[in-house]
Order: sequence, then structure tokens, then C-alpha cells
Amino acid sequence: MVMAQRAPRDWLENRGFHFAIIDKQDRTVLGVAGLNREPPDEAELHYWIRSDRAGRGLVTEASGALVAWGRDVLGLARLTLWAGRDNAASRRVAEKLGFVHLGPLSWRPEGGLGQFDAESYSLDLRR
Repeated sequence: MVMAQRAPRDWLENRGFHFAIIDKQDRTVLGVAGLNREPPDEAELHYWIRSDRAGRGLVTEASGALVAWGRDVLGLARLTLWAGRDNAASRRVAEKLGFVHLGPLSWRPEGGLGQFDAESYSLDLRR
């Protein structure tokens, strides 16, 4: 089942919160960001943006809002995320948001171009 079909059920079941990143001027969809809840008080942050809009701080802005929302509204204590080892921009977003690098994932996630090596990050929201 694709994410768009699963998203309403995820919201109702309090386990997935997915948002579109929209251009403020022309309302073009630029990417996505969201939280996949891992009960009771953790979630995984995920984000993606079109390559022609990368490098403008949009993912950092959207993800920063999600970090605050997860802490303040959902009451989350910890967030995790993983980023492609060779995706410097994605790893930079994690670092800008204050995530701590934990090291390589023990598994290889799959993306649009197949499986890839990734790094794991964590953020304690109780500080």
C-alpha cells in the first residue's frame, strides 16, 4: 500500500504523521517530512525534497517544526533518523537539528535507486 493510502489510517492510529513540504508562493509540492511513531514515546523522523529545491534550508525548517511538534504535542521523548552515508545534505540536516550521530545502520535501507548504506542518528527531546 502506498504512503498516501496508508496516511489517514496512520493518523487515526496515532502512529504516522506525514506532511507535504509546499512552496509558500506557488503552492508546488516540494517534498515530504513526517514522524513514524514508535510507542510509547519515540518516533523516527523522515524527510525528502526535490533535488532542484535542496540547499535552501526548507527541509531543516520543516523538520525543526516537526521536532517541536513531536515534543510539545505528541509528548515524544526521543527521535531517531537515518540518512544515506553519501547524502551529505541529509546528514547536515540531522546535525543542524541537534541529532547525535550513532554510527552506521546494521541494515541497508532501500530508496529509489536501490539499497544504500546509511547512518543512524538520535535526538533526546527531554533536555
